[in-house]
Amino acid sequence: MKCPRCEREFVHTPHWKDKVVYATFAVTILLWLTDSLTGVNANVVAMLPVGVLCMSGIITKRDLEQLSWSILWMIAGAFALGVAMKESGLAGHLIEAVPFGSWSPMVVIIGSGLLCYLMANFISHTATAALFIPILAIAGSSMTEQLAPFGGVSTLLIGVAICSSVAMVLPISTPPNALADATGFIKQKHMVRTGLIMGVAGLLLGYLVLIFCGVNGIF
Repeated sequence: MKCPRCEREFVHTPHWKDKVVYATFAVTILLWLTDSLTGVNANVVAMLPVGVLCMSGIITKRDLEQLSWSILWMIAGAFALGVAMKESGLAGHLIEAVPFGSWSPMVVIIGSGLLCYLMANFISHTATAALFIPILAIAGSSMTEQLAPFGGVSTLLIGVAICSSVAMVLPISTPPNALADATGFIKQKHMVRTGLIMGVAGLLLGYLVLIFCGVNGIF
């Protein structure tokens, strides 16, 4: 690299803190990928970098004070809302209120995805997927023969994952949206407009690829 002032070449020697960060994140990702072998819960693994970086002094109390705690509370509230809907039975009632059994397989695949997309904009992607996938897995198992020409239950569940992933209309929809909104440089009306455009494009492209793969037996 060159110094911007003197134009002299210099070599950056990694500081010990750099090495600690690299090693910590490498081990964290490795533990996440091998949770079925180690038996360590993903939530426990997520605490590893927090503990290591705080104990080593890489993250200080000043850094923690600068975190956008209001954004973290908003994200946590979205997860809490999703858990509350699941535990109270409200999510089950919402799914049961939709007459999937009387619909054609294609309508079930697209209808469940659109319902998932709508909810994911208000209670976050992960919470919505955690709500829908178990319920639709049961609903799809009763329609195995009808869904078979389109790839089976896998197509139904992958559609839910796609729809929850492209929901990004509101700050609460996904943590990156919340962090971007916290900067104050992005107005919510711009986020809604861009989120709708990206959502519609993502739904169309996602379902075209999904149905193509399902019909051709790729799943």
